[in-house]
Amino acid sequence: MGKIYRPFTLARAGELAALARVNGATRAAVVPVFQIAPRTWDYENERYSKTIPAHLAPLPEKLAAVWGGGSGYVDVSMLDSEPIIDGQHPLAWLAAQTRVAGTQLAPLVEVSSSAAAKAAAASLHVAHGTGVGIRLRQLDWTTIDPARLTALLGDLGVAPDVVDVFVDFESAEGAVIEVAVIAELTSLRALGPFRSITVGGAGFPDVNGVPRGTTEYPRDEWRIYSAVHAKLASMSQPTPDFFDNLVLKPDTIELGVDPRFISISAALRYTVTNDFLLAKGELFKGQGGSGKGGAALIPALDELTRHAEYATPVRSQADAWIEAVVAGSATPGNPGKWREWGTVRHIEVVAFQLSTLI
Repeated sequence: MGKIYRPFTLARAGELAALARVNGATRAAVVPVFQIAPRTWDYENERYSKTIPAHLAPLPEKLAAVWGGGSGYVDVSMLDSEPIIDGQHPLAWLAAQTRVAGTQLAPLVEVSSSAAAKAAAASLHVAHGTGVGIRLRQLDWTTIDPARLTALLGDLGVAPDVVDVFVDFESAEGAVIEVAVIAELTSLRALGPFRSITVGGAGFPDVNGVPRGTTEYPRDEWRIYSAVHAKLASMSQPTPDFFDNLVLKPDTIELGVDPRFISISAALRYTVTNDFLLAKGELFKGQGGSGKGGAALIPALDELTRHAEYATPVRSQADAWIEAVVAGSATPGNPGKWREWGTVRHIEVVAFQLSTLI
């Protein structure tokens, strides 16, 4: 049986549209962690574009629409300092409303979460038996400070057997981190029978200044995970599940950039066996109304289809769309559409790779 894929998924239009396209065996292997994005800032009026109730209100139905009947988690760490809504912490409100809309999500917290978020997560488990997800960043690993996880379990009032642990090696890379991850997994097993343990980290590389054409980047998180999995399997040790950040660079989520003064290049993020490919074209949008719109991506997609690893290790729904755009029978769309198809491609590749593991 293959492993479970638990990607951290920013709950915005492109990523949610991608999840809606996932079906069959792929869907059964995916358990997303829905990350609720921070509110956008209105630079012209120097205030948030929406109130916190207005920001959250559409999400329960949107999540239920794309993932109704599936399991997952909700992470509101980017809203943890936001005001309460209807007398509840945003985590409690969102989980309750999503349940009403037809999808039950387990709360996900970490050591640095506020006391209010931890209390909301504990209450949700008591009321609905959801269990709790815990993300351990490197400073929180039990091999570095065992008291951090123990204290968090105490704050939540939960036993390990209802906890899903996410061991996050963040942007670390190389053989040293592989050894460190294996040591952390051994340490966690000594603490108790956790419901699940998932390993991952990294994110899409920084692509500032990348030239036009097709550029290759290593999928560091997959290389580390697959090396750890192989080593543990060779020792007949339990192997973890996998998470990543899809095709997103996570430390860019909260960057405040005034959209009035940015240029956007046409680009598609494309996943293959051990690498990411970035297919970059000319400007989609430039200052002063310049840019070619979606047409700027077409030559880059044409070049991508001739790459040696195109449509490997598995053919995706995204490949059919790419080929239709190159042939002129589909429109190239916009950055949101490119996120959607890049995410579809990534999910289907990762699910396929995990299905081949023991």
